[in-house]
Amino acid sequence: MAEIHTLPSSGQAAPDEIISQQPAAWVDLPADDQHQLLLALVGTTFGQQPEQQLKLIRASRARFARRFVRMAAVSKHHTVLEIGSGCGFGTRVLAAKATRVLACDISPAYLSYARHECADLNNIEFIQTHSRSLTVLADQSVDVVISISVFIHLNLYDIYWYCREIARVLKPEGRLCFDFADSDKLFRRDWLRPANGRSRDHFFVEQAGHYLDGPTDLPQLMQWNSLRGILNVARRCGLRLVRRRSDRLLFKKMPAEE
Repeated sequence: MAEIHTLPSSGQAAPDEIISQQPAAWVDLPADDQHQLLLALVGTTFGQQPEQQLKLIRASRARFARRFVRMAAVSKHHTVLEIGSGCGFGTRVLAAKATRVLACDISPAYLSYARHECADLNNIEFIQTHSRSLTVLADQSVDVVISISVFIHLNLYDIYWYCREIARVLKPEGRLCFDFADSDKLFRRDWLRPANGRSRDHFFVEQAGHYLDGPTDLPQLMQWNSLRGILNVARRCGLRLVRRRSDRLLFKKMPAEE
């Protein structure tokens, strides 16, 4: 696999004192505990023993990843950066479409699992990163950035720092696609459709209960953000929204003069 050569930063990288604060909920996951890794990835959507539903989980995550691939129009000439490889289920989908995938994660355990999951593929490079930082990557080195089920755990400060870094590593006209938890859809009668058998509102209240029981677990809970807030932050960082589908957003890197 090709080595990544890190160029001098353009000055937009997150300060060291910020990137050093890693969310222990993800970083400290045990590499040898498949049960915990899968629970952290999909929760109890597939039951209390997700390791017994591995085939279903793989298929579900692959279907979800294909939506991002289509939305971002990933093609064979693209180098794709994946922020948050998780177990590598979506990484395989990206690798099938792109010429090269840089699969990043802050969790050594997830990277280890993903390497094993994708061991038969030769166009993936797995890279450990720090939260809110992509300093291991060179300026203007990737065509597309895809992040699946990661920004739903980020607050607006996190999103700001990631958007700054993403704008730095994207090539001109490069694209970013991620999903988010939309606070504007909470407790609205027109958004009471069930998701995985539960309404969005029910899920919010359930997560609020988890927060009350353990406020220190906040980084692993859903972080609800407004679309307008995300758009303003992204634009400040040089990224312009070009499309929205459900809770997935597609941005394009703006020319420097915009």
